[in-house]
Amino acid sequence: MLPENIIGEVQTCHDLVQCAFSLAGFEVEVYYQLSQSGPLRADELAVKIGKDRSTVYRALQKLMTCGMVYRETKSIERGGYFHVYKAIDKELLRGKLERCVDDWYAHMQEVLSKFGEAPGPLPKSS
Repeated sequence: MLPENIIGEVQTCHDLVQCAFSLAGFEVEVYYQLSQSGPLRADELAVKIGKDRSTVYRALQKLMTCGMVYRETKSIERGGYFHVYKAIDKELLRGKLERCVDDWYAHMQEVLSKFGEAPGPLPKSS
């Protein structure tokens, strides 16, 4: 759900993705880089972006949690495996964003329907 306190700051698609999924700007950049380049290993992506592999890996983990990136396991002929990361299609992401905005709007409509009712208890301050 879109956080109400930053909705006014959303001016671009980049901002909307960042807001909808609670991402840092760098994480959104990792998604866009991956969507442009196609499937990559984390170390290859780190070189492209010019960041440490562990930093890119953390961003990829967050993007997988959001469903914006997925990981495929590839086998090595001599034994072993490696992972490649793929960005979901931009139209799929658009659909996710539309559902997020629709959910937020429905929630705001629900809140507005209660406008004028007695407010609930105030949170206790420490």
